[in-house]
Amino acid sequence: MGRAALVEVGRVLREEGMLAAKSTSLLPGWNGGLIVAGKRGSLAVDIEYAQTLKVGPGMASPHLFSYTLPNIPLAEAAIQYGLTGPVFCMISDNPYEDALLEAGYWLGDMSGTRSLMVAGVLDVIPSGATSTVTAKLKVLHT
Repeated sequence: MGRAALVEVGRVLREEGMLAAKSTSLLPGWNGGLIVAGKRGSLAVDIEYAQTLKVGPGMASPHLFSYTLPNIPLAEAAIQYGLTGPVFCMISDNPYEDALLEAGYWLGDMSGTRSLMVAGVLDVIPSGATSTVTAKLKVLHT
C-alpha cells in the first residue's frame, strides 16, 4: 500500500487544487488529515513479509516489517503532503462509505482557519505474483 498511498493521496490533492504550485505541500493556511479504509489492511505486505521468514528469522525483511502496520504508508503520505491532522487506517466491509463518514466527524471537530480530510478506500489485494490496488479517495473540506 506504500507507493499507492503516496500516489493516490497526491493525485487527489492535486486534482482538488489543494497543493501549492510545483510543490507537494498543502496550500498555506490549510490543515489536513487522512483517513483510509480497506477490507484487508496490510494483508499484501504481511504475506510478503512472511515469505522472507521462510529463509529464517535472521533473513526477515526489516523494510517490509514496518509496512505490516497499515498506518505506516498513510503516515508517509501525510508527511509528504503536510497533513498534520488525524491519520489512520480502518478495516471495514464498507470501506469508502465508512471512511467518508469518519472523516466527516473529524472534520467537524478540527479547528483552524481551513481544514480538509482526504478520505476513502485504499486496498491492496494480493493475487499471485502481482497485486490489485483499489483506490477511491475524496477531499472533504470546511
